[in-house]
Amino acid sequence: MKKTGMYIILLSWVLISCREMYYPDDVKSPELIPVIQGRILANQPPEVKLYWAVSFGDDQVRVISDAEVYILDDYGFTVQLQLHDGIYTTGDMAGEVGVTYTLRVVLNDGREYVSIPQYLQVAPKIDSLYAVPGKRITYVYSAYNTPVYNEEQGLFIRSDLTSYESNTQYYKFHTFVVKLSSYQEAINTPGPYNVYIWETTGMDNSYAVDFSVDNNSKQVLCNHSVGFLRYYYDPSLRTESKTAPFTSAWVVTQTIYSISADVYQFYNSVGRQLSANDQIFAPVASQVKSNIHCISDSGEKVIGKFEASSATIIYKVFGWIDLNRYNSMDLDYYPEVGDGSVEKFPPDFWLYF
Repeated sequence: MKKTGMYIILLSWVLISCREMYYPDDVKSPELIPVIQGRILANQPPEVKLYWAVSFGDDQVRVISDAEVYILDDYGFTVQLQLHDGIYTTGDMAGEVGVTYTLRVVLNDGREYVSIPQYLQVAPKIDSLYAVPGKRITYVYSAYNTPVYNEEQGLFIRSDLTSYESNTQYYKFHTFVVKLSSYQEAINTPGPYNVYIWETTGMDNSYAVDFSVDNNSKQVLCNHSVGFLRYYYDPSLRTESKTAPFTSAWVVTQTIYSISADVYQFYNSVGRQLSANDQIFAPVASQVKSNIHCISDSGEKVIGKFEASSATIIYKVFGWIDLNRYNSMDLDYYPEVGDGSVEKFPPDFWLYF
């Protein structure tokens, strides 16, 4: 089995005849494979991260700090990036819609890598971010360690997009949700007060991508699945001194990036690599499709991608009326708030219907 420094496949097989577990010997590779992660967004400077692929047994990321990194555009302008806090960047260039950019990296041993040229497209047009009430089935283990299914009520969040470009459009999604909950403390005293809680979680993974289809001379993406907001209220959490927490709203922030076909292939292949559902063996690392190659030696390996993209952000808040009805409201903006709690008075970013 051939293994690179970044990937190692741990296989186990239950032999039906004797039911013994088999573990193959660990194989290490001394090969140094560069990982190149670069992007340039509309109206923002380029950012490139360079590090060596982590080999089996390592727990530290080794940044490549002595490389020469360049961004070239189709007007003939070239700028060299400088390393700041682990990221190669520059203040002499910002992404511009309609311009094509190419990444060039030269390592100190002479290896030279170049990306596929990336055209920076216009920002996506989001038609709607909406919810569909429904139920999903999840599987949990019982007290007897046997799998049982669990039915959850909630909102399936979806997106629709439209483009009037003639070709297929490719998108990358990044969506997170802030759950706003509260409960009442000291309920059996003369001075009860509210406790406000907010929690931020991702709704999709870092490799969530999708593409449009042609429909009456325009490109449309309908019913893109974003995630699930579970309706959950557990009255057993009530105690003598406080009420059970109740979720009043979910604030969904979705950022959608326009990307090229080859960047779509990279994210999609990584997504498949990380989710080998119902397979005995995980997909092999060669399935990850980088859009960067070595021009000094075509046999040299490289992992990563370079993308040029523009983004659109949409904010929307959802809240339950009952198990069959919900409220929703479009927002112009919502801050990044992380996790936290506060007593008595809600924070400035709290929302009500």
